[in-house]
Amino acid sequence: GGGKTLGMAPSAEFSVVNSLMTSLGIRTFRATGAAVKALRGLGGARRPLDFRSGRPSNPRQDVDKADLETLLEGLESQKLTWARTSNRDKAELLERCLKRMVDSTDECARRTCEVKGSYESGLGEELAAWSSCCWIVSETLECLRHDFKPPVGATRVSEGDQGRTVVETFPRGLLMNLVFLGCKGEVWLQPGKTLRQGPQRTNQEGSVWLVLGAGNQIPAVISDIVHCLFLCNSTVILKMNPVNDFLGPLLEDCFKPLISEGFLKIVYGGAEVGKMLVNHRLTEEIHMTGSDKTFDAITWQGKKPKKGSKLRNPPFKKPVHAELGCVTPYIVLPGNWSREDLDFQARQCVSGKFHNAGHNCVAAEVLVVPENWHLREAFLSRVKHHLEKSQKRIAWYPHSRANFERFLSTFPQAQQFGSFDESTGQAPWVLASGLTTETASSGNENWCGVLQEVRIKSKNLRDYVEQAAEFCNNKLWGDLSCAVFVDPQTQKKSKEDLDYLIGSLKYGSIAVNIPTTIVFAVPSLTWGGYPGNGTPEDPGNTLEDIGSGNTVVHNSTCLLHHQKSVLYAPWKPPIYPVWNYDNLNLENTARCMVRFFAFPTLANFASLAVQALFGEP
Repeated sequence: GGGKTLGMAPSAEFSVVNSLMTSLGIRTFRATGAAVKALRGLGGARRPLDFRSGRPSNPRQDVDKADLETLLEGLESQKLTWARTSNRDKAELLERCLKRMVDSTDECARRTCEVKGSYESGLGEELAAWSSCCWIVSETLECLRHDFKPPVGATRVSEGDQGRTVVETFPRGLLMNLVFLGCKGEVWLQPGKTLRQGPQRTNQEGSVWLVLGAGNQIPAVISDIVHCLFLCNSTVILKMNPVNDFLGPLLEDCFKPLISEGFLKIVYGGAEVGKMLVNHRLTEEIHMTGSDKTFDAITWQGKKPKKGSKLRNPPFKKPVHAELGCVTPYIVLPGNWSREDLDFQARQCVSGKFHNAGHNCVAAEVLVVPENWHLREAFLSRVKHHLEKSQKRIAWYPHSRANFERFLSTFPQAQQFGSFDESTGQAPWVLASGLTTETASSGNENWCGVLQEVRIKSKNLRDYVEQAAEFCNNKLWGDLSCAVFVDPQTQKKSKEDLDYLIGSLKYGSIAVNIPTTIVFAVPSLTWGGYPGNGTPEDPGNTLEDIGSGNTVVHNSTCLLHHQKSVLYAPWKPPIYPVWNYDNLNLENTARCMVRFFAFPTLANFASLAVQALFGEP
């Protein structure tokens, strides 16, 4: 997007020198990557790694009620100490945790793949997920060291009637610019608000928070721990989800410096343990990543009012902070794409579905395409090609098979790529194509390996983006994240239409030319449901209709009054992306990502740069 620049100068970490070096780096990496590919070809083609099956883990034993009481009393006794611990001392504790996390890298990936299975990239996908855990911890360290006012980049005012302040927050520093060549991340503030930084909660008297851990992805669990402890200044009791509590002992080891000081406790159990913790007299606030149904069960205690009811006061009085799901759209803008463009963007879109077998709140659910785009069928053909070519994932999350069956009963004509394998647990990819905004399934997050193609008939590009924004904002359930794919020529020729679309989309995060999974991974961007404008006309999510939630995590630049984040990526990255499902060197590259994101030194960058060159199929 464009806009006029405000008077505030960007930090030195966002300097013109960085921009020039980044431009030089793009050319260098492209040339080096081409040379590496040519040399590698002399030794024969590399192959994806073989599929390895996983097996469900048995949930750990429920915590004893008496032990639970003792743990909560310990957190209560330490909450004031924690609240008044200096940022410097907190950073020292967190850095010790980070070092332990780096040492646990391969163990975490190995344990996870034993349950979920592994595919083309072997341990790579889980190693990359662990790198995002280390990244959020590392960025939180910087936040503490800067007393919640870390450097930010240029600030501008968005074009349009609302004129929102937009703050560049990513990438910061020369090395991070070189890793994310051509990318730019911005945080948009609420209308009428200006740049302010600070902790989300000062909370000088301290409090005890319960974190109900996500069952699908360990980065969400670690993000929530860090958010509640350091940005909300609270002691924390984490209840692991039984689905992934096999990683609980590893987390206990990683966060031992905080646990041994009595600031964090980790417990295990199912719904009954969760109920005890939620209602316990010492639990003051609840933070959760999960489903809207869990939020409603806690907040409304089975007494949720019907739509239109005047009842506004839920029976549960404690604050519940929630990051929930979304029917995530990937919006394709028409353009004159080459064959290479069609294939590459199809890979990016399906990679947004394949990650974690589709068991993500950020997973691609709906491809929105122009019906009268001359390359629509060619693009869809490449999507189908990669659905067919890829290894089929294990539908490992509970109730996944029922989700598939519900989708197939709604769309019996949907095309299946592969089949259900009872011996391995693998499931097909399923595509329902040729849908309209009226026939699409828009009200339920599918949480499995299914995808919808929705076609919008339009008169011109402006008509298309207006209809796409209307469909995504008002018909698709949730407002967590979305993606937009637009080629450079269209960006330049139709800048006003693109600006309109990005400004109009009511989502907490928007990814441009990159899967939504990467917006989640970048700590200096915000992550959470769209909060609205704070007006009666645009109130955001409410207790009665919680949608994608009412809280925001990450935001390591500590911006206040934020509304949404936008991550822009180049149409064709200079090196093959680590987020594409068929990256052939992800295991080695992701191990280097862990070390670099934890400790972004020149030596760690050099190791990462070398490995990143060998990922292209």
